Amino acid sequence: MAFRSEFTELMTRNLYKWFFEKYDQFTPVYPQIYQVEQMTGAYDQQVIGVGLGDLTERREGNDIVADNILEGPTAVAKARTFSSSFYLTMETVEDASSDKLDNMLRNVAAGWGEKVISTKEKFAALPFNKGGFTSGHDVFNNTITGVVTDPSGAFIYTGKPFFALTGNNHVASDGSTYFNSLGALSLSGTNLQTAYNKIAVDNNRDERGAMVDIKPDSLIIPGGLHFTAKTILESELLPGGANNDKNVIKGLVSPIEWAYLTDADGWFLGARKKGLVFYERKAPVIDFYQDEISKKYYATIDTRFGLMVNNWRYWVAANISTA
Repeated sequence: MAFRSEFTELMTRNLYKWFFEKYDQFTPVYPQIYQVEQMTGAYDQQVIGVGLGDLTERREGNDIVADNILEGPTAVAKARTFSSSFYLTMETVEDASSDKLDNMLRNVAAGWGEKVISTKEKFAALPFNKGGFTSGHDVFNNTITGVVTDPSGAFIYTGKPFFALTGNNHVASDGSTYFNSLGALSLSGTNLQTAYNKIAVDNNRDERGAMVDIKPDSLIIPGGLHFTAKTILESELLPGGANNDKNVIKGLVSPIEWAYLTDADGWFLGARKKGLVFYERKAPVIDFYQDEISKKYYATIDTRFGLMVNNWRYWVAANISTA
């Protein structure tokens, strides 16, 4: 049983203050890539839109041609809980000076301020780090036992890896097949054009096979590709060219470096805030209390969030792990 007093209430308030002093210093990357939304329940579920056909010309006096509304596959996201705690013995609290106790708790709260951000960043990076796994990954499995079943299991809503290689293609509702993993292509100007065309020319179809307008705007890279990306995207002339040709991809997309990518030479092209949703379910909640039996003082933190891939077409990967 928890015991609360003016002391534990004061410590709880201080922990919040020290937590946000550190938390507010960070600018995470994932909100640049994901559409961030608030989740209000245990999960969110979206039926992937098949889309309607084009309007047809109607002659005077003729009936309006009715279109069929088709239901596509279902994508699911669940709110996952992330927690941490620590304790101090009764003797430590009683014997420590107020300054020493404050410093201990301040360091813990500041550490949580950093770790909440890094935990979100690592989680948000998982679809990129594990999205090529041919066996799938738990980050895509949003089943909650007894509540909701994710029909795609450890894959995205198509039943395939987020980044599907040719031969293991995404299958659209009209039966068309597509892939968005380019295999072992290093980052270069030529390969960036290949990735751009894969999104804007090959994969720019909806579930019914109708053309849609998709334009990538962001190149997601690990730190090791910083200078390669700058050379490709900022050079006035074609990098490595012998004829002083103009660099036609200068400024084509914006590079975003992400320290939490695990493939040192893997890279991703896509449209920011498209096809990916990061759900904020519960902001960090901090508590400080004394256990009546052990007399230990516990500090805890809990937060909840989740994510969903609801349209793979906006993203292409190259040089990523498949297992």
